[in-house]
Amino acid sequence: MIKKLLPLLLVAAMAACGPAPQPPADTTAAAAESPAAPVPVAEAAPAPVAAPAPAPRPAPAPRPRPAPAPVAAAPAPPPPPPVCQDCGTITAVQDERVQGEASAVGTLGGAAAGGVAGAQFGKKSGKVLATIGGAVLGGLAGREIEKRAKGEWIHHVTVSMDAGGTQTVTVPRMEGLGVGSKVRVSNGNLVPN
Repeated sequence: MIKKLLPLLLVAAMAACGPAPQPPADTTAAAAESPAAPVPVAEAAPAPVAAPAPAPRPAPAPRPRPAPAPVAAAPAPPPPPPVCQDCGTITAVQDERVQGEASAVGTLGGAAAGGVAGAQFGKKSGKVLATIGGAVLGGLAGREIEKRAKGEWIHHVTVSMDAGGTQTVTVPRMEGLGVGSKVRVSNGNLVPN
């Protein structure tokens, strides 16, 4: 009985290990026909080969970072204002008194006053010479007095120009300007700036 069960056990063991080659059509009949014949032992089936592991999925490509928002460039500083060619600062003032123009009125008035004064001196011909001399001297004196009476002050103003250098302007009136005042030179006059 063990002899009969042995082939069945072998077949069962092989079936459990994996696919086996086709068994003979009738194992019991073959075993009965040749009891002394050795029972063919089935070759061991090759061990099942494990299916190859799936290839690892490639790592996802990193998402590109969004480009940083462009930084607004700082606005360029405005260009410097153009240098005023006629502007500057008063650095010095020199005052001068100029004499006015004499007219005939001063000369004649002086001559008359001098003639009257000269007539007070001398006798006869000396009196005439004193009167003429008094008139001439009185005329000259009257002329000088009139020049001085009509004289004016003028101002020689030195201006340090913003564009470089200095400029001297002669003006009849300062109009509240002085050393350190900002001015513009316009047609020989000073204009407060």
